[in-house]
Amino acid sequence: MGRDDMLSLVLPLLLAAVALAVWLWGQLRRPPGFPPGPTWLPLVGNHQDISRLSKKLGSQREAFTYLAQKYGSPVIGLHLGGGLTVMVSTRSLIREVLTRPEFEGRPQNYFVRLRSLGLGKGVTLVDGKFWHEQRAFVMRHLRSLGFSGAAMQALVGEEVRALLEELSCSRERPTQLKQLLAPSVLNVIFQFCAGYRFPRGDQLVQTLMDLQEVRSRAFDMTGSKLSAMPWLRFIQPEATGYNAITKFNDMASAFCMKLIEDHKATYVPGKKRDLIDAYLCEIAKVEEAQINNRKFMEDQLLSVLYDMIVAGLEETSNTLRFAFLMMLRHPDVQGRVHNEIKEAVGTDRFPTFEDKDRLVYTMAALMESMRMCYVFPINGFRRLLEETTLHGYRLPVNTIVLVNHWSLLMDKELWGDPEVYRPERFISETGLLREDDTFFPFGLGRRRCMGEQFAKSFLFQTFAGVLQKFQLVPADGTDLKPTAFGGFNLAPKTYDIIFKSR
Repeated sequence: MGRDDMLSLVLPLLLAAVALAVWLWGQLRRPPGFPPGPTWLPLVGNHQDISRLSKKLGSQREAFTYLAQKYGSPVIGLHLGGGLTVMVSTRSLIREVLTRPEFEGRPQNYFVRLRSLGLGKGVTLVDGKFWHEQRAFVMRHLRSLGFSGAAMQALVGEEVRALLEELSCSRERPTQLKQLLAPSVLNVIFQFCAGYRFPRGDQLVQTLMDLQEVRSRAFDMTGSKLSAMPWLRFIQPEATGYNAITKFNDMASAFCMKLIEDHKATYVPGKKRDLIDAYLCEIAKVEEAQINNRKFMEDQLLSVLYDMIVAGLEETSNTLRFAFLMMLRHPDVQGRVHNEIKEAVGTDRFPTFEDKDRLVYTMAALMESMRMCYVFPINGFRRLLEETTLHGYRLPVNTIVLVNHWSLLMDKELWGDPEVYRPERFISETGLLREDDTFFPFGLGRRRCMGEQFAKSFLFQTFAGVLQKFQLVPADGTDLKPTAFGGFNLAPKTYDIIFKSR
């Protein structure tokens, strides 16, 4: 074999080896000025390290808190979900992340594409000008329909009364709230979005709830291993949660499309009965003007409705389930809440959101439960829209930024005894509800929760309404440990309550 022949064989191998070395160097390289943290591996990054540490300590939130302590930094640099990721753990830095405009982006990894039906639309997982316009459109039309106003309060009241009636019919048998709360939340949301109310015991809602639970266990705020290694969906479709989320997507999108088609069949131009009509009106304007505007099309409407289903299925109902679990664990607090409601509101009418200023201890008990059992312990899910600095560290564009609310809400320097359930910490010396800027369960900044006023009203009216009418007693054998599971958000383990009429 001649020299030229040898070169023709060796050169491609050398080039491939150099390319592989460059790729490996890029995969392993920590960018200059990036926050401290553990070394990562090619392809999988820190996924295996975080998984092992989470299993050892009991949860991902505790793993991230441990790393912040180990490296002595409130900002930890990692490689998760297929890209650079930082975790932020202190009050001042969390406030920065939630309010600075360069942190308003959303991740663009595989899980996000899967979660958004592959469309990259909606209002939850989009960013930039498109997000600003769509969020403003949705909020403007929901407000015009009465969302966040008297109409919403009335609908919440109807759902609470229906729930109380159902609990009264339980005849003091062991009852689980899990199957009752989420449909009530969805009913209010979808009355405004689609003029639709789910029948009690609706099989679609129950199936979506079950799939959502599987989905929540399989994924975390980094997108879990499906984002780091999307090819695993072909090998482990069940274990990665791929099957659960695709089935959820199929069922939810089919339901939303039926709502859209039903509205199209009865749509009267210019008349806006709900959010679907508002979008149909805008879509008609675009088509009439023959404008190529991808911002207002049926796939965007479908994505918005899908976002509403996801938002309504778990967060509010899980928050209430934790709150009622705390009432079972602390019957003395439950008694004080009931007595306050009885004295301030009486028994002839249901508590309304307007009563919250008179029910200070009731509000404090609810807030303390939300602090101790916050359903989004790891939150944020932001993507940097431009290179920036945080706490003196350099963060490249497209870095994913997460916030560790759990470390903040369990910080002994801020709370003194954070592991103790003590509603009094939210009551000032003058007997008023303390608005503590350490606790912001609905977020901050322009990405603050769109349904904040609804969630506050639903949480308060349901919590106060149930404790006005019933004494909550644990069923025999019920485990009252506030054990939580979850990935994206936390939920208590299923437990039974006996609702005794007062």
